[in-house]
Amino acid sequence: KEELLRLLRQEAANYEAADPSRPVIPAFEVIATVAQDWPAQDGQYLLDTDLETLAEYADFAEANGILLFLDLQIGRNTVAAEIEKVRPLLERPHVHLALDPEFAIAEGQTPGTHIGEVTAEQIRGAQETLAAMVRDLGLPPKVLIVHQFREDMILGKERLAPVPGVQLVIESDGFGSPDLKREVYAILIQNQPVEYSGVKLFYKQDVPLMSPAEIVALDPSPHLVIYQ
Repeated sequence: KEELLRLLRQEAANYEAADPSRPVIPAFEVIATVAQDWPAQDGQYLLDTDLETLAEYADFAEANGILLFLDLQIGRNTVAAEIEKVRPLLERPHVHLALDPEFAIAEGQTPGTHIGEVTAEQIRGAQETLAAMVRDLGLPPKVLIVHQFREDMILGKERLAPVPGVQLVIESDGFGSPDLKREVYAILIQNQPVEYSGVKLFYKQDVPLMSPAEIVALDPSPHLVIYQ
């Protein structure tokens, strides 16, 4: 964790230099429920990261003044049920949520072989759950990231809308060349705006890796950048 934080702060400094007009808040993203290519727990095609490990990351993030995102890969479970697994950690002010539709699979499908999907209504349910948490516990707004690299990963995206107390980020995922990443970003983010925008970069698979200056120049300029 200490080495990751050191590298993260270096990347944060690169973005502060590329766009001095906006503050940069570092964060970790940890996969809390991990998709498997076999039935695993209760036939859900998932293995859960134990809460002790997740709490260790939450404590570390809090101690170092950064945010923590818990990523749910869903498998054959429901979004609502997956959120309940990590609710105690989400009740901390600095812990936020990410959904990974790629691994939300239907009966007869397998993660890694089939590309999954979530509906606008499932995302809305997550927004409302987080909004209630914010309201009932007096928390600062929660961030909800939804990863997307194909249009059919979010069904009914046009029905998505902001919910008070929750900052919804649609994040343009997937690796590739800068031209491909710009094209996907234009389709999923520029042409289908919802609330906040994000993009993911891959150290190994993106050739060449886009620079912070190139990223902040995207239209709209991303509010969130993830490195994997």
